[in-house]
This record gives sequence, C-alpha cells and structure tokens, in this order.
Amino acid sequence: MSIKGLVIGLVIIILAYPIYLWATYINDTVTSGSGYAFKIGDTKKEVYDRLDVAFGELAGNKQGVFIQIKSNSEMEKFLATESGFDVMISPLFHNVGFVQFEKKDLWQFYIGASYFNTLKLEFCDGKLCRIHRHRQYFELP
Repeated sequence: MSIKGLVIGLVIIILAYPIYLWATYINDTVTSGSGYAFKIGDTKKEVYDRLDVAFGELAGNKQGVFIQIKSNSEMEKFLATESGFDVMISPLFHNVGFVQFEKKDLWQFYIGASYFNTLKLEFCDGKLCRIHRHRQYFELP
C-alpha cells in the first residue's frame, strides 16, 4: 500500500468522524402528539406503566436506563456513598416506585448512565406535556 493511499484513508476517517457525530446528534422536543413511545396528555401513571417498554426500545438491554438520586443516611451503607452525594441507579420501575415518581413534575433519565444521552419527561397538571430527548457523542468545551 502506498503512502498516498494511507493519507487518503486517514483523511476520509478524519472527515467521516464529524459527519458521524452530526448524524447521531439528537436534540428534540415533543409538545404534541407522541414520541419515544410516550403520548402527550397521558397521566403520570400511564407514562410510568410504559417506562419499561419505552426504554427497552430506546436503550435496549446493553445500555440500561438510570436515574440520579441523592444519597441520605438511610441509603449510605447500601450505596457505599456518603449522604448528600448524587448517585446514578438503574430502577426496575415496579409499582412500588410510582409513589416517588408521582411527586415530581420532571422525570429525567440517563441512557447508559451518560449525561450526554438523556430523556426528560415533563408534566403539567399531572399530564405529560413535554418530551425532550438529547443525545450527543461528543463533549463541547
């Protein structure tokens, strides 16, 4: 293989990477209709009941879905983290967990425990009013 062929191959790879990053970037907000297996106007309970199926489609089994919680004195020994620290955990979305989600109007999920791959579900008057999906495979300065 010639040096010219190696240089051309390297240039193609260097140019292809930014194109890949651009093509895989998502910053999408849904305020009517449906998106990401959720329907605007659904109740918190209806959305909660769909989380397993929706994240199975969105994240698959390999990446997993995480939420961020703040450790407290009761959880310290289980999480091996001092009180006050934020920890990402992978919830199973059993019925017993709905009570905690129901209290909040913004549900934020991290795909693959990444701050650059998220799904936010926002509720207005107990109904889903906004779905925001963000994914980027690069970090901005």
